[in-house]
Parts: sequence; structure tokens; C-alpha cells
Amino acid sequence: MIRLVVSDIDGTLVPDGTDKINPEIFEVIKKLHAKGIIYVAASGRQFASIRRLFEPVAQDIYYITDGGGILRSYQEILFADEMQKEDVKGIVEDVKKLPECEVLVCGAACAYGTDKNSPMYKWLQDSYKFDLQEKPDLTKPVTDQIVKVSVYHPSRAEEICQPWFTPKWSEKLQLACAGKEWMDCIPKTSNKGNSLQMFQKIMGIDKSETMTFGDNINDLEMLACAGESYAVENAREEVKAAAKHVAKSYQENGVIEVLKELL
Repeated sequence: MIRLVVSDIDGTLVPDGTDKINPEIFEVIKKLHAKGIIYVAASGRQFASIRRLFEPVAQDIYYITDGGGILRSYQEILFADEMQKEDVKGIVEDVKKLPECEVLVCGAACAYGTDKNSPMYKWLQDSYKFDLQEKPDLTKPVTDQIVKVSVYHPSRAEEICQPWFTPKWSEKLQLACAGKEWMDCIPKTSNKGNSLQMFQKIMGIDKSETMTFGDNINDLEMLACAGESYAVENAREEVKAAAKHVAKSYQENGVIEVLKELL
């Protein structure tokens, strides 16, 4: 019997970097809640962005945010995997050397960018609905728990990072592609799967009682923590190979369809 449903957002429920969610998911979540099935939104997004996206049911669900860096309820943070300040500074300095790339520093309170007029900053603010602060010099520490630093490029983040940035930082941190625009840098102990396992332990829920949905590399650990795992049809091939099932794409409301069958 499934007691826990965990779904990625971008590329799984919605088009990458948008707030265009099918409102039918809210009714589905309400029905899951009524049956005692917990719903967790798991994403590279920050809490504020996910909370706004799921506003009609925001207080009834749990959250794995920032690529697994934070596990929380609506009211409180249950766990935050904080990065070392020297690593944050080093990544920020190195992103400056990557052509046409920007850096996003993600904390428990909000996220930080260097230029409020940049395309990345405006996109995060307007489409993702992020809580953002402009900090022109992100090599200086901020008074926040930093859980993720992301490299942004409008179309080739993974490719641009590959020659030297990824090999260098993979020695200390976990790097994961989160769509064509993002390369996420997080502690090696931090991923959606580890946060999910922690949540399963807190709630006393077994892997066999868990259903997960994803589309990208940063969903692989999470998919492995579920007895019933789904890649959406538009997922990367590596994700489809790792998942137990393939659902229809987000354009065809694959997650909603599977959950309605579950209900």
C-alpha cells in the first residue's frame, strides 16, 4: 500500500522554470491527504517558490527543496545540509571564469544573485517566483544557511561546466544537472534521495510504501528510494532506465494520471 508520494516539479509536473501547473493536481493532493497518503514536492527550487506554486494545498504537503539541501514542513525546517563557506566562495569565483554563466547562491531564507537586472535574476523572480536578494559580491559570506550553489546558463550549463569546473568540484561536492540551464553544486551528503530516506525514517514509512516521479539526473537517488518509481516520458534516458515505470510526459499530465489510478 502506498503511503507516500514524492514528485519532482520542473520537467515532471511543469515546463522547466514556469508556474504553469495543472490545477487538477491540487484536487488530487487533497484526495491523497484525505486517504492518509503524504505528498512531498521535491525540487531544486527554494521553499518560497514551491509554496507559491502549490498555494491551495501548501500547508498540507511536505517539501524537499534546493536539490535535497532542505527537508521541511510548511511551518518548519526539519533538516538543512549547510555548505562550507570556503566552498561557496570558491565556486562563486570559478563561475566568473565560465563563459556567459551566472551564479545563484541558495540559502534557507532566500536565494542570492549578483545582478537584479540579469536575465537569470529576472527569470527566477518572474517565472519561478523566487525570494531573491541582490548581492554584488557573493564571495563575502551572507548570514544564511547556504545549502546549494548553482551555475546558470540559458541553454548549456552542463556542457560549459564539463571541461574543468565539474571535474574540479566533483572531488569535494556533488554536482548534478538540473535541466539545460542549471548545474547544481551541493554537499556530497545532500540529494533528494538522502532527504527522502530521512523523511521515511521520521514518518515510519517503508520504501515499498513509497512512489516517486522524476525526469532528470538529480532525481536518480530519489527514484531508488521507492518501491514504485516513475520517469515521465520526456525524462532523460538515464532516468527512464533507472525507473521501474514510465509515465506520460508532463504535457500529458503523466503524474496526475498515475495518481488518479492510485486513488
